[in-house]
Amino acid sequence: MSIDIVSNPQIGGFQCRHPGCAAQPFQNLHLLNSHLSIYHDNRPHYCPVKGCPRSEGGKGFKRKNEMIRHGLVHDSPGYLCPFCPDREHRYPRPDNLQRHVRVHHADKDKDDPQLREVLAQRPERLSKGRRRGGGTT
Repeated sequence: MSIDIVSNPQIGGFQCRHPGCAAQPFQNLHLLNSHLSIYHDNRPHYCPVKGCPRSEGGKGFKRKNEMIRHGLVHDSPGYLCPFCPDREHRYPRPDNLQRHVRVHHADKDKDDPQLREVLAQRPERLSKGRRRGGGTT
């Protein structure tokens, strides 16, 4: 981050100096950095797959979790639409397939047995990321 983005913290907090930004000063540097990563063009996370338009030198991602989710595009075996006659459309995530069915096959129910069967074919866990979960008490 360049020094011109942060004002003197003793005078009035941490102010975003991005042109055209009217955000109030932030109480700490963490809040300013969070604002910058969400509302401005900072995209520090890149897909590790060479040649991907989201890899280094490409578009990238604002948030790390978006980059991890994007990895399914490369790693997922894909979810095939059971209603398309050509069966050539693969969707990396179940929600992508569900949206496709909702838009292009409006006559099909979300609980259709063919769709449920495809969605039940979960790929093995690809990410070794941290899982959130409540402990048993």
